[in-house]
Amino acid sequence: MPSDPVRAVFYFVYWLLQVLVRYFWLPIGAMVVYEAFSNGSRYGIVNGLVAAVITLLVGLALWGILYVALLLCTLATSVSRTIAEVHRMQQSFGPYRRSSSSVGSEAEGPIVEGSIVTDLEQERKRRRRE
Repeated sequence: MPSDPVRAVFYFVYWLLQVLVRYFWLPIGAMVVYEAFSNGSRYGIVNGLVAAVITLLVGLALWGILYVALLLCTLATSVSRTIAEVHRMQQSFGPYRRSSSSVGSEAEGPIVEGSIVTDLEQERKRRRRE
């Protein structure tokens, strides 16, 4: 359990979703049996079975919604952990180091319009001399 109160709430909600998804079949089964018995004894066996099937379908729909919510929470948690890990790795490597070829061009100053062409012309002249 995290020590941060906000994270603790999210942790609890995630845990509660896991428990609900894992054990939601118990209340669904209990309600199906109750509806079948209750409506079957009052209005007949056919009405009891129809009520049980409708209760089962509603329960499965609710279970599906809970399952999708759990999947979305799991996905969000995985993405958050990945981003945190990438950020931690970037912090451990320190500032970005440039290669030796790009360090020399930065020492000359900022690149302005036309400077690349001038650099190419200077490079051609230097190669012709060699």
